[in-house]
Amino acid sequence: MLLGSPWMREPLYEFQPETPVVSMVHRALFVPTWDLSPSSEGLAEPLYLAGNTALIVLLTGAVLAPRLLTRSPASRGVRWLAAFGTAVFMSLVAAVASWAVVKADGDEALSFFGAQPDQVLVNFLVDGLVFGVLLGVALAAVLGGTGTRAAMSRIGSRDRERSSTMAPSSAPLSSDVPGGAVGSTAPDDTTRHLCAAAYTDPDFTRRVVEDVVRDELGAIASSPGVDLVPVVRHSLAARRLHRARDHRLAAVYLLIAVFGPLWLVYGHLSFKALAAACRAPRRAVRGREPVDTGAAVRWLAGTIAGVLLAGVLFGMFLSALPLSGVWSWLAGSYAKGVPSLLAVIGGGVWAFWIMSQEELNTDRLMRESLRRETFDAQARPESAAEPAWAAAGVRAMAEAQSGNVTVYSGFSPFIGQGVRQSQWALSLPLLPAGPGTPLTGFDTWDAVERLRARLREAAAQPPVDGGPDLGALEVEDRVFVSGTRLTGDRRLLPALLKAPAARLSDTAVRGIALDPQGTPRHCLAAHLPLWGGAVVPSQLLHIAVVGKTLHLHCDRHVLTPLRPDLRGVDLLPASLTPAHRAGLLLTALRRSGAALFGAPRAVVGDALREWGRPRRQRRERAAAQTDPAFDRGARLSVREHAMSAEYLDHFQRVDAERAFAALDRHALAAVRDFLDEHGVDTTDFRTQTQTILNHGVLQTGGVSVVGNQAVGQAAQATAHNATATAQAPQ
Repeated sequence: MLLGSPWMREPLYEFQPETPVVSMVHRALFVPTWDLSPSSEGLAEPLYLAGNTALIVLLTGAVLAPRLLTRSPASRGVRWLAAFGTAVFMSLVAAVASWAVVKADGDEALSFFGAQPDQVLVNFLVDGLVFGVLLGVALAAVLGGTGTRAAMSRIGSRDRERSSTMAPSSAPLSSDVPGGAVGSTAPDDTTRHLCAAAYTDPDFTRRVVEDVVRDELGAIASSPGVDLVPVVRHSLAARRLHRARDHRLAAVYLLIAVFGPLWLVYGHLSFKALAAACRAPRRAVRGREPVDTGAAVRWLAGTIAGVLLAGVLFGMFLSALPLSGVWSWLAGSYAKGVPSLLAVIGGGVWAFWIMSQEELNTDRLMRESLRRETFDAQARPESAAEPAWAAAGVRAMAEAQSGNVTVYSGFSPFIGQGVRQSQWALSLPLLPAGPGTPLTGFDTWDAVERLRARLREAAAQPPVDGGPDLGALEVEDRVFVSGTRLTGDRRLLPALLKAPAARLSDTAVRGIALDPQGTPRHCLAAHLPLWGGAVVPSQLLHIAVVGKTLHLHCDRHVLTPLRPDLRGVDLLPASLTPAHRAGLLLTALRRSGAALFGAPRAVVGDALREWGRPRRQRRERAAAQTDPAFDRGARLSVREHAMSAEYLDHFQRVDAERAFAALDRHALAAVRDFLDEHGVDTTDFRTQTQTILNHGVLQTGGVSVVGNQAVGQAAQATAHNATATAQAPQ
């Protein structure tokens, strides 16, 4: 700025270069020449007109460049090159903008920079390139070594900041959240949060509708601790709302494209700038920070002014190009670019209005029907009449939830039960307890019934010796079968062109349990919802009596909490406050650009899917009729798709492990008592039981035998058939 000021002008005029290189550098130094009243200099007016334009562009770059360059934690050389390249690029942009402004001023102004109009642009670019090299050296020297420190400083500040990303309210946190703290839980919370996710996470909604509801030949994976019927209903309603919004935004997109397709680029960059401006600077706080409406408005007003100025300059630049006919329409350069600029402005306002209405309506819906005190799982969401396929999908989900069959796809049969935490297994020869002691005959189903009764009895009793409360324990018989091995079994696949059966009769389940080596397998499943259903440990016991041997295999799975971003409904205030409305409008503006420019692809993608769906369905039906290994297994578990990759609280893990330990003790004790009653020698069983129960326990004295390893003084190892493995979620 000082270089192009009036105070440096006279020394530059008086200096007479003697070599071509020095002459080129001398001419480039006039690039940022500025004057507040350029008309006062007569013939020099075009010089100051170009210089003022270049100065505006360079000052804009000077503001943005440090914020971009200091974010990079790259090596010093890379940062130096980035700073140098940024300066050259800014200088070239300033040169082109200056040329466009001068050309728009008329041929007389253009002749000041060269006799031939075609040569003028070359002169501007050469001067801009030379000045950019000089500026690049200076910028690299200043900013080339600051990236790492600044980046580390920002990383530290991000680690310290624990602020919610939900559109916040200015009310105190405790008054916003039902029940006081954000971490409080209630039995229906998981269902409620998934219903809210249907409106706030379009990807989740699409997966539920496309991979679950519209899969007419596939099974549905249910999960304990959650009611998926209202989740499906809200997903269908949200899908219709999302599609209607995308169609309106696609119309806005086409409106802008009609006036000048190239201006879509300007609109996209403008929305990015506005989205960045909506994120007003915030302090690092230990909770949700209220929206600073004043700061947000100031940042937004300045950004809007800059965007409009950039649009005017962009229009002047395009109108200065020698374009005509269809090329002029493509660039939107006709009429000085004014119609195209107005189309972008009008379309942007329209898109923001659409998104703001969606934000306000979604907020109203969640506050009125999805808050903890207002949620009703049986209530139907506000929507149009459901099509036939949607109603059929809701019925199928209800049948799957009340069913006792899981048809899986792939390797693991326990879809819908969460991640595997651990497993253990034991085998016991059925030998008499002593000489002359008769064995009482029993089969697999007898052992299953005794184990089921013991677990239900434990659920009805109060906690013992500080153990976990098993009052919410759910015990069920469940059949697991691969989706590729159903053909020929009319119990599980009544018709080739229908989904597999979701429920079997008690007689059929008993028959499957008595055939432990058959295709479908029986498990006694025990689920214990904890933390309001956010954490659900599941113990899946497979019992088999084969010949004179009892086999007991246990898989332990756990459903971890939902992702934190899906719990935002708990942060909503009971009523719409002015500060909360401001936060919603800022959120709508942040989302407007991505929604507007993603709408055409979404609309076209939906149209192509609907157009190709009959063909895909015909192919699937043909394959289902002819391919005996056609996979009818569930492709997606709604609950697993939305769960977090880790526990959100240390004591969630602790409680899950305590629940597994209690279920193991009750199950093993029930089997031991059952074997004692039938005259079976349980000496080996007790040893294997201790191996399982002590797995993972710190040895502080005595002797423990784990597999073929012994721990303790004078320890000895004896190999048994008990095995145990563990793999807990991080």
